[in-house]
Amino acid sequence: MLSGSKDKPYKGQHFGKLRRRCLSKKKLFVDGEFPPTGSSLFFSKPAPADIVWKRPKDIVQDPKFFIDTASADDFSQGSLGNCWFVAACACIAEDSALWKKVVPGYKSQVFSPDSKYAGIFHFKFWRCGTWVDVVIDDYLPTRNGRLIYTHSKSRDEFWSALLEKAYAKLFGCYEALTAGKARDAMVDMTGGIGEGLEMVDFKTEALKDRLFEILHKAKANLSLICANIQARTAAEMETKLSVGLVRGHAYSLTDVRKIPLKGTGLFSLFNREKIHMIRLRNPWGGVEWKGPWSDGSAEWKKVSEAEKKELGLTFDENGEFWMSFDDFCRYFTHIDICHMMNTSFFTLKRSWKETAAVGEWRRGQRAGGCGNHQTFLDNPQYIVEIFEDEEELLISLEQEDRRSSNFRTRGENYTIGFTIIKTDLNRKYRMHDRMDRVHAGPFVQARSILTRLPLKKGRYCLLPSTFDPGLEGQYLLRLYSTGGLILTELTKDIPSPPRFFKKPKVAATSVCVHAIEGFKLPDGESGIEAYCIIKCEEQYIRTATTAKSSKPEWKDRVTFYRRKPTEDVVIEVWDENLLKDYLIGTLTLPMSKASEYTGGNIIRRYDLVKKNSDGKDEQRGFIWVKVKHTTNFLEV
Repeated sequence: MLSGSKDKPYKGQHFGKLRRRCLSKKKLFVDGEFPPTGSSLFFSKPAPADIVWKRPKDIVQDPKFFIDTASADDFSQGSLGNCWFVAACACIAEDSALWKKVVPGYKSQVFSPDSKYAGIFHFKFWRCGTWVDVVIDDYLPTRNGRLIYTHSKSRDEFWSALLEKAYAKLFGCYEALTAGKARDAMVDMTGGIGEGLEMVDFKTEALKDRLFEILHKAKANLSLICANIQARTAAEMETKLSVGLVRGHAYSLTDVRKIPLKGTGLFSLFNREKIHMIRLRNPWGGVEWKGPWSDGSAEWKKVSEAEKKELGLTFDENGEFWMSFDDFCRYFTHIDICHMMNTSFFTLKRSWKETAAVGEWRRGQRAGGCGNHQTFLDNPQYIVEIFEDEEELLISLEQEDRRSSNFRTRGENYTIGFTIIKTDLNRKYRMHDRMDRVHAGPFVQARSILTRLPLKKGRYCLLPSTFDPGLEGQYLLRLYSTGGLILTELTKDIPSPPRFFKKPKVAATSVCVHAIEGFKLPDGESGIEAYCIIKCEEQYIRTATTAKSSKPEWKDRVTFYRRKPTEDVVIEVWDENLLKDYLIGTLTLPMSKASEYTGGNIIRRYDLVKKNSDGKDEQRGFIWVKVKHTTNFLEV
């Protein structure tokens, strides 16, 4: 989560102020920003005449916000095609720490007049780095005295219907909630990290095993998971398969287990076969899986009574059921995960360090598109400095939800992604030339993307972007590492003018050290651990130390912005040792020959020299270097 972020009243409506005003005037709240009219129901057609807006007190005799406490049973889908939202809510309802964040001051959100009931409620949602507080009145759409959209199994409980109304207000109207991604709704109610997985990417047994471990670990970390079977056409939406599953319908994934089966041999207690199992919940309730391991099926005879008790196994018609992981992979096509990242130091579980930044793409200066475009470097740029090799760095890029901001035109989210390129060891200003690409894409048309990648210790430049140039919008960039990192946005294109009596910077020199060869190895050694020190105008920049090699390589670059462009640049190559480092040789780049360095893309071989006992330079090997010198700062 972003630290220090404050709740933002949606549309400037402050819940406390509005409730106090209603109580003082002894009037129930009516929300002028989301009125109980047809415009709050549909954007594409008029509302049917038989839909009547009613307050809970006019629907039942004794309305309750909660009955006992929140649970997944509080969410049953109505006539709206928003099972993605309902499934996400069912996941949230099972974790009190999560729903209490979405329902602020839940104990005071009640219908009793003795508890300051004023017909006004509020809920909080996470939107691209900020918790937004959404105020609503309690008018709900009904038909024949019954709620037509999301409702609880108990007619007297209304928190699920009110939560749905607040979310519909955020999107503009109820109809705007039709079709969506469960991960987006889960992120909106947690501030977690959304990830979408497609079963087509896990075809082999090894990849399926990896997928099971991803789900198993995610569930162990209290992450939220939903799954669905893709409907390939509009006609297939909500169609029921012979095995009881429904296409285009989001299911909550409520458990991931390795369940031991009964053994038969002498050593069965210690050598029991385990089957990978998935438990799912259908937000509609009732319609359940009918295949192997379904409620009451013969397969459950293979599981001991003690194990069944530990699983909390019941065979009620409650919409929740178990199936084997193999069958899960056979039928389901898409998985949505909302990762709840553990950033606490006081835990035995894996702890992540979060680094985040909020930014925006702006046409004309910060919206360059993907790497296919010449304007690519016009995107926002961030230096990522990694302190330790990362086996799995997590990078999440989330854009503002364009479906909610453009609901009347059904605005689509941009195709987004990010690119990582190498950058200078001392880069302070925005990059204007491209270095080696470390990672690119994939670019996906989704509200958020999550990428896992290994990354070596070092400095990189990360560029979040839309696929096409010229598109504007806000984004949230979040990185999770185990070793820690520093994320710094590069905002200036060139050095600022000097202050007081300092000389201005008039030129830039980029030096990229590629490799050395032809030097004499120490006696008995097969290689050296080498590093370079690059010196320019009293600046000393050290490269990383290579692994032991007879031909060390770096491809490290530094760029100096220079007040004294005629001073030579010196490169020293050192052999790192435990007791004392040993100078292998030196290269001096004479700036009297600066005209030779204007090409920039030519890698040249130079002699490495070292003074001998007579004080004369002696050739000690070769160094491959690329040099660029320019008076135009926008070239480096």
